[in-house]
Amino acid sequence: MCRSLRASIRARVSPPVCCTRVHAAALALLLAIWAVPAAAQTDFLNTDGGRPLHVQDAMSVDWRAFELQFAPLSIERHRESQWLVSIEPELAFGLWPRTHVSIGLPLVSLPKPSPAVFQLFGRSAGQARLSRSASIPARDVIIDPSVPSAGQTGGLAGVHLSVFHQLNVETRIPALAVRGAVLLPAGPFGPARAIPSIMGIVTRTLPALGAVRVHGNASVAFGDAPETLGVGQFAAEEPRWMAGVSMDRAFPLQSTLIAVEAVAEQGMRADDVVRWRSGVGVRHQFSPRVVLDLGFGRQLTGADSHWSFTAGSAIELGLGRRIF
Repeated sequence: MCRSLRASIRARVSPPVCCTRVHAAALALLLAIWAVPAAAQTDFLNTDGGRPLHVQDAMSVDWRAFELQFAPLSIERHRESQWLVSIEPELAFGLWPRTHVSIGLPLVSLPKPSPAVFQLFGRSAGQARLSRSASIPARDVIIDPSVPSAGQTGGLAGVHLSVFHQLNVETRIPALAVRGAVLLPAGPFGPARAIPSIMGIVTRTLPALGAVRVHGNASVAFGDAPETLGVGQFAAEEPRWMAGVSMDRAFPLQSTLIAVEAVAEQGMRADDVVRWRSGVGVRHQFSPRVVLDLGFGRQLTGADSHWSFTAGSAIELGLGRRIF
């Protein structure tokens, strides 16, 4: 009798085996759902060049991962309501730890030359002289911002190849990285010759300011300056040198980052004026793999001060683990 009583009590107190398995499976699923975003909710910290600002941080794409930038779109409004629109789809791959390679295809939409075609004879675009020769190549034509355009024209503006290597992870010293790139001649609006460049990148976190990060970029391009400033150069010419600094603040619980920057650069010609610009941007991570960013900028000095707007989206895919 006692045995039967203990058995009945045990049956009432102990949960059925099926319920135990269901609860364990549900708990494992919840832990998996919680752990995956926690491991991937950091891509919004990786500020790439042009997304949303020009200054980038010293963080590479994950090893054996693909990052596809769908629509890094840039819109510039120049004087006389002229618009320069560019979009550069890019694919990056984490080739080695802290090292990735990338290829980008810049596409541009530019104002068409007005019936009066301008060719550069002076020292700057502001000293351009009128020429009505119709035989000037497209890349040797400039658009005078003070003259209304005759619509838009567009096409490929070269091919961007780059290698990014992160030298170290930030500890007591800042994170350091180096990026080598080349803009290859391609398309009707690409450069006349290949333009190689190299950039140094530094990132430092300031916990005393609420985990604010400070980034510094400095780059230099090599090669001869083009003989004329053309539509192609106007769209895709690398600056002879660039130096910029940015600050960003992350809000991890919202997967959001805000940033500001100040940049100085000079064109390929030694007598080009130094151009200063500033910008502000925001990035938000909508899912463990998808990031969206927006930015606004203003060129403060130079022959043609203008406003700019950038928007971009990227998705990271760990497909490389299936290849190696």
